[in-house]
Amino acid sequence: MRTTITLDDEAYEAALTLAKTSGKRLGEVISHLIRRAVQTTDQPQIRGGKRFPKFGLPDDTPMISLRAIRRAWEEE
Repeated sequence: MRTTITLDDEAYEAALTLAKTSGKRLGEVISHLIRRAVQTTDQPQIRGGKRFPKFGLPDDTPMISLRAIRRAWEEE
């Protein structure tokens, strides 16, 4: 399908760079990016919590220990 769209300069440059480096046409790259953006199966679901947002994570996601959190906090 042929159509005309207006893109921000930054979005156009990013898509054009992807097209040049992959050897694909610009339309193919933009179509692929749109398809990826609308797929929600791999993205974590955000559920509203009372105090903090809750995110769904894959089952094999490692826990972050309190020790690692404290170490990162001290490094700041």
